[in-house]
This record gives sequence, C-alpha cells and structure tokens, in this order.
Amino acid sequence: MLDLTEGFDLNPLSPAPHGHPPLGCAAVLGAGAWGTALASALQRGGVPTWLWARRPEVAEAIHDRNHHPQCLSGVDLPSGLGATADMAHALHGAQLVILAVPAAATRDIARRAALLMTPGTVVLTASKGIEQGSGALMTQVLDEELGKTMLTGSIGGPSFADEVACGKSTLLTLAMPALARSHPQHRAASRIAGGLMQQLALASVTLELTPDAVGAQVGGALKNMIAIACGMATAQGMGENARAGIITRGLDDMRRLSQAMGGRVETLLGSSGVGDLFLTAASEQSRNTRLGMQLGRPGGETMAVAGELAEGALSVMSVQILERKYGLRLNVAAAVRDVLQQRLPAERALHRLLHESAPAMLPPAIRTPRPVPIRPRIGRDSDARPAAQAWGMGHA
Repeated sequence: MLDLTEGFDLNPLSPAPHGHPPLGCAAVLGAGAWGTALASALQRGGVPTWLWARRPEVAEAIHDRNHHPQCLSGVDLPSGLGATADMAHALHGAQLVILAVPAAATRDIARRAALLMTPGTVVLTASKGIEQGSGALMTQVLDEELGKTMLTGSIGGPSFADEVACGKSTLLTLAMPALARSHPQHRAASRIAGGLMQQLALASVTLELTPDAVGAQVGGALKNMIAIACGMATAQGMGENARAGIITRGLDDMRRLSQAMGGRVETLLGSSGVGDLFLTAASEQSRNTRLGMQLGRPGGETMAVAGELAEGALSVMSVQILERKYGLRLNVAAAVRDVLQQRLPAERALHRLLHESAPAMLPPAIRTPRPVPIRPRIGRDSDARPAAQAWGMGHA
C-alpha cells in the first residue's frame, strides 16, 4: 500500500487570507525544468504537491535529495516536495493538476490522467504551443480529453524556470473560462483561483486572473515564434531597431489571431502577452531565441533542423492550420517557416518581414462626436439670451 502522505510536511495549513480556503493537494505532471519550478512554487506556498516524473531516477532524486539530476542545477528544491513515477499516486486527491509537458505530449498525458481524477478538479496547461495536425490550443485538447467534468485553463507568463524555482518575484497569468461571471461553475473556479493566488504569493508568484484562455494561449504560443525571429536578427547583426520592428509585426500577428479566435486584445497587454514576449525575445537564456541565433548564422538552418527544435519551431508549423481556417497570414510565423524549411536565408526572410510585409490595417478609431450646443429659443416674448460657449468647445 502506498503511503500517500510520504514526502509532505504535515503541519496544518494556516487559513488563507481574505477568506479563501487553502488548496489541500496539488499535482504537477512533467518534471522538466518548468514543471519542477511550478511544483516548487506550490510547495513553498503551502500547497502539498506531488510531481510526476516519467523516469523513476528523476523522481527518486527529487523526492529523496531535493535535487533535479538533469536541470535546475544548483537549485535546492523545497523540502516536502513529493515526486513519483506513478501517475495515480501523484494525482490521488489532487484539487489542482498542472500539465507541464510539451504540447506534443499533452493529449496523451491528459488522456491517461482523465481516468485518475475526480470530477471538478481544476486542470491547467503550462505548455505554450499549438497541437500538430489539429491546430488546437492546449485547453481545447484538455476539454476534448477530459470532457466537461473538469475546470480547465492555462497558466503562463514571463518566467524562467530557475528563477521561479528559487523563489524570485514572478508575474503569471491564470486563464480559465470558468472565471467568467456567466459561467455556471464560476463560484467554484473563483474559490480555487483565489486560494491559489494567495498561496503562490507566499512563493513570490503573483497571478493575474482572466477568463480569456484564448488570448492568453495565443500570446504564449506566438511569442516563441517572435523570439526565434529576434534571435535570427541578432545573429545577422541587424540591430535593435530591427528587433523592435519584428516585435511590432509579431504583436500585430497576436492581435489578429486572438481576435479571429474570439480572444480579447487586452489580454495580450498582460503578462501572458507582451510580458512573456519581452522576456523571451530579449534574452539568450530563452531556448527559442538561441534557436533563432543558430538559424541566423551561415549554415545554421541545416544544423537547427537536424537538432532538437524549440517549442516555437514546432508551433510555427502547426499554426498554419489556424491561418488557413481564419484566412490570415501571420507574417512572423511565415518568415520563420521560410528559414526552417530552407526556402529563404535568414537575411532575406527578415528583410521581407520588415520591409515587404504589408501591415494589417487597424480598425478605424471611434471619434467622439462633436458636442451640439443647446441654443435656447429667443423671441419677442422671451428674455432668454444665448448661453456663453466654453473656449474651444466649438473647435474640437
């Protein structure tokens, strides 16, 4: 019989502030750098957490020695963080489940986990990708595999895993359709989200809440493609102006795809959009930026294709399904595809992106109507006089 309390700090949790009950138990599926970092933050925030690892030796190192044998080197993981290679063990009793696996593995893991969770569990994806073959966002994959018995959403934002694992200040977005007031499970979702927000704050992670899972995921997926293009520009020595231009083109891609899919533009102004984009596109610590730098060097196209591709390189292919579906051309995605598929060298693809791609027309601004002055009736039998007009009112 498995001891499901093994590895936990069993001191009773103090009540969460503002009346939100604390989460009793959480599970993170995927013991890569990002999954381990999220599990560490949950545990530091007072949420008893199990981390599921595909390889038993990784689970053993985390569980017994508070150390990841392959990534997050030098980071001491929090004591009490449980780790196991048994998915049923990790999911037992979990109120919150986070899938921190690559986009390509999300459907398979969700299908396996569906049989091991109880209805009403909050299930979040931490993947920033688009499914190959279907063009589905990760929450759509979760909904298809889990049915309507779970509350699904996404969590993401500007976050390098090592900083989250170390407890450095981080701002993330939690996006769940059930957070909309009109959703029939709004109350349950708000209770879980409120408790999670307060507990993660103890681990220096601040959550922005939104019901717009589409906008949050479009921002997360497209920022990886933009980071690849920025990395190519860096390797080409094109300068900061060119990188800013690429980011501008990329933000327009985000806006158009998000609106086409029913997302909200204002979501892209939060941590899951511009926040995540600026961090990823500006740092060589990003795998996508490093891939772009490799692609931008002479002969780098062949080397990059032969090696392991970052998530953005896979999504840049998958997003073509959405481009066809909604009649869009995503200019940054097209430029990166041209280089990955060796149709154009990086220099030519970036020149076309910046100088030949026609920017999408923004919707016309709504102009405030000019105020109509009220002119009182003046006649022989009236002592009324015209009211004085404020300066400039008639010349706006």
